[in-house]
Amino acid sequence: MQLAVNELKVRAKKLLKQLREGQTPDWLSRSKHVQNEPWQLKHCQGLLARRLGFKDWHHAQQVLSGTQLSEAGDDFGSFWYENACGSLVNLWFAHYQEAAEALASHPTFCLYPYKNQFVVAAPLYAEIIGLPAADSPEWQRMSQNLLQGYGSEAWDKLALVRLERKLA
Repeated sequence: MQLAVNELKVRAKKLLKQLREGQTPDWLSRSKHVQNEPWQLKHCQGLLARRLGFKDWHHAQQVLSGTQLSEAGDDFGSFWYENACGSLVNLWFAHYQEAAEALASHPTFCLYPYKNQFVVAAPLYAEIIGLPAADSPEWQRMSQNLLQGYGSEAWDKLALVRLERKLA
């Protein structure tokens, strides 16, 4: 378990090595980040965490570990969202119970956390954010609901796929 957390740690170490060798990735050179001290692993972890839609490294580790969040209203960051999804007709909910009821009415849709809210979205949403279709084994094990499957092996596998897509 914790495939996504482990991958993020590996990527932070690789980024640190790159930066110490004087190689700045394009995504970082376009950002407004200014480094006034020697690069450390904690800097790279924070940069990657924010790039993934989390507040900081601790937040990313907390969410991606699959063990720390317990309430439906906890902040999942924007990890499961892309700006391109904003043009879709998604169902947005402030309360998990309403989102779960909407999901039950739409058998091909999936439920995603977004910060403290919930999105119930059509199959195109998964395609845009780089996830397998709702009929994949991972989605089926979670009843197409990322909150219901939070912390499971299936959730961890989808989180890894999402992380790899966002950091590609």
